[in-house]
Amino acid sequence: MNFNVRLKQLRQKNKLTQSELADILGLKPTAISNYESKRNEPSFDKLIALSKYFDVSCDYLLGISDAYLPIVGEVLDKDIVEFFNLYQQLNSASAEEARNYVSYLIYKQENM
Repeated sequence: MNFNVRLKQLRQKNKLTQSELADILGLKPTAISNYESKRNEPSFDKLIALSKYFDVSCDYLLGISDAYLPIVGEVLDKDIVEFFNLYQQLNSASAEEARNYVSYLIYKQENM
């Protein structure tokens, strides 16, 4: 997944408009639109600011790693990373539904 897609997903997940995110980072309102449409790329300083704001690694934002969070000393199973990537694409209502279903599956497993 590319930077522009990941940025848009994170922005939408946090319910921010492009202008709101630009204000947070001290950018012009069109800057985020340009990032998301691949017309421009952020400077290193802005990339780090985005990483800190969304609490993700720069590697994740750049598409180098699929690990959403920087995890020190632990290697995640490929299936977990894939599941997490799918989960990240859900809107808040669908994410809640997924959590409820997983809770149901755990309950069912423990009571069989």
